[in-house]
Amino acid sequence: MLLTLGWTGGIASGKTTALDLLCQIARLEVLDADRLGHELLREPQVRDAVLELCGRDLDDGAGGIDRRLLGKRVFADKELLARYNRLVHPPMMERIRQAVEKARGSNDAEAFAVDAALIFEWGLGRLFDAVVVVRAAQGLAMKRLMRQGLSEAEARQRLGSQLREEVKVQRADFVIIDDNDLEALGRRVRFLWEHQLAPLKRARAT
Repeated sequence: MLLTLGWTGGIASGKTTALDLLCQIARLEVLDADRLGHELLREPQVRDAVLELCGRDLDDGAGGIDRRLLGKRVFADKELLARYNRLVHPPMMERIRQAVEKARGSNDAEAFAVDAALIFEWGLGRLFDAVVVVRAAQGLAMKRLMRQGLSEAEARQRLGSQLREEVKVQRADFVIIDDNDLEALGRRVRFLWEHQLAPLKRARAT
């Protein structure tokens, strides 16, 4: 029986790196919510609605949206961010639900993981057999965001837009700490699979 996993954490927490490490250990199918969001923004109806809401200058000239400029704009304006989220998040959530339900009938992998920063914010925690939170210190997350080209103020805006890490940890079934040591992170991910997730999968199958 396939195990369904919500895989989450704050922005720049290292959650995707940790999930990549898990994919080296176990046979996983992964749904990347960021990629799903990018695909959604290329759909004409959604794209046009976002351009109408956030500005026609976001048109990238290739049938899509300049996501970097979009991020700067919405994270600088809380009301605009809320309106953007109300537009884009519901169809994303519905597609995630559909993907998880479809995956439950598959025997092609040991687990199906949804890599998404907003699992708890979207109220999707109960959709999964287990939710894993990857956590990094705020200072480390700040440094990672600034290495990606954000200013300190922009990095703080992004971090402040999400549910506090302490709340995510309280709601999680399992927690992994990313302290910027890739080897140590790999050991933690292996322990998680071998001693926590794989036993949970076996228990669900009985």
